[in-house]
Amino acid sequence: MMQLSAGQTTRASAFTGQRVGVHAVARTGASKARRTMAVVEAKRVAVLGAAGGIGQPLSLLLKMNKCVTELALFDVAPLVKGVAADLSHCNTPVQVSAHVGDAELEACLKGCELVVIPAGVPRKPGMTRDDLFNINAGIVMNLVTACAKHCPNAILEIISNPVNS
Repeated sequence: MMQLSAGQTTRASAFTGQRVGVHAVARTGASKARRTMAVVEAKRVAVLGAAGGIGQPLSLLLKMNKCVTELALFDVAPLVKGVAADLSHCNTPVQVSAHVGDAELEACLKGCELVVIPAGVPRKPGMTRDDLFNINAGIVMNLVTACAKHCPNAILEIISNPVNS
């Protein structure tokens, strides 16, 4: 990493040869405690779990983001192809691709600089938090393992329930 200025660093992307900027922005809250927030600029972004209730609106927000040029959507449900088709109608230059099933996971992750994982199952009646954690931990583990193999320099953001267990 190369230090630029107060809290701003960059690193070279192994796939595009361009720089990925990570900016730390100081914020003050009501308690006057200092916090930092990372802002990531990535050209190729993957959403793993894009057909779900969090993945769909998240994909729309990423499609509208000016820093993103390619958006790769992945899910085990074939519904992700419809999500990609809907997003392709948004008038932005971002190219959207859909990938279904484990056979297409490599193609989805290839060259990604940022991977967002909102994958997992919702809690069902009678399911304990431990049951939910074990199921979703297994799903996330498989996806993170694939990321380590196909896009080892990517930044990972994981959103999966239960977040406080």
